[in-house]
Amino acid sequence: MCHAALHLQVLSRRTITSEDTVSAILMNITRKCRSGLSSDELLALENRDRKESEELSKATYLEVNNSISLPGRQSGSAEWRAARSELGQADSLSCSSCPIRRCVDAHVSKIHDALSAILSHFCDNNIPNERIIEVIVTLRSLMQNLKDANFKSRRVALDQKSQQIFEILPSAERLLSAISLKAELHTVRDPSVATDGNLIHTSLALPVALDAVDEILSNYKSGIFYTKGHQFPRGNRLCSGSVLASSEQLPIGIVCVAN
Repeated sequence: MCHAALHLQVLSRRTITSEDTVSAILMNITRKCRSGLSSDELLALENRDRKESEELSKATYLEVNNSISLPGRQSGSAEWRAARSELGQADSLSCSSCPIRRCVDAHVSKIHDALSAILSHFCDNNIPNERIIEVIVTLRSLMQNLKDANFKSRRVALDQKSQQIFEILPSAERLLSAISLKAELHTVRDPSVATDGNLIHTSLALPVALDAVDEILSNYKSGIFYTKGHQFPRGNRLCSGSVLASSEQLPIGIVCVAN
């Protein structure tokens, strides 16, 4: 069986773990890898590990010392850092030389932009909140059916109510495009929505879109209505950005990826 066919199964088996658990697993692996070493070699490695740990725990958040040329970190033994090629080559390097890590989830941005356009359409046309909830419920049902559809041949037939979404919302097809889907409304076949592009992209983007639609629906049902110019989604949730990450210093900037 091809790997793509098992993609959804892999996603469903993902496990969120803690740093302590990962650390314990790595320690067990390290212990097994060192099982064939002599006692002297083990002692030397254990001393080195202990020294490493002490150096890192001494000052996790030290004030910047410009006299230290350690890119990305401001603590740790220069000796073992040099052994791991962590010091760089130039003496002039400082904490400002740690890499800026770019994080972009284009599909999240496109999904949020499309949903923002839909919300703006509701506001511009003064559509009653009851009607908005009805349309969003229909949209959510369509998204859920697409999410539950077969991975390889993802296609959902549109009933009359679902077809009205594309008549009411000019940005509906834009939303589908952000999820690598397309509406087939004027074909010989019955009206439907099907995959248009990368199957894996659709599989990853659908939960993001469904989560966002759930958020909108929950807000409307709770009496939290979107007004003209309202930012969607939550103001503290970014879908792209960059950070100055040093591993030990607090990052400059915030990024958030799709879940």
